[in-house]
Amino acid sequence: MSAASANRPIDLGSSERSSDDLEELVALARMIAYAKYAAEDVDLVGAMHCLGMALNEVLREIGDGPHEGLADVLASKGAICLN
Repeated sequence: MSAASANRPIDLGSSERSSDDLEELVALARMIAYAKYAAEDVDLVGAMHCLGMALNEVLREIGDGPHEGLADVLASKGAICLN
């Protein structure tokens, strides 16, 4: 998270997120998805599995709803999930 959000106390009981927090989570999801696709290119099965789990958790944190810049990641979510 940003330095500004690092100074705020963390409220684990609230499901509300600021727009800055959501933007950072979307950026993180895009980076993880990129890394997963790079791992697929060189056939790193273990890395693909770990990155898939990480991406699923970030997407869970983001929650449902439209988020700019995440459409391509969500469109390929079926290929990302590795249960």
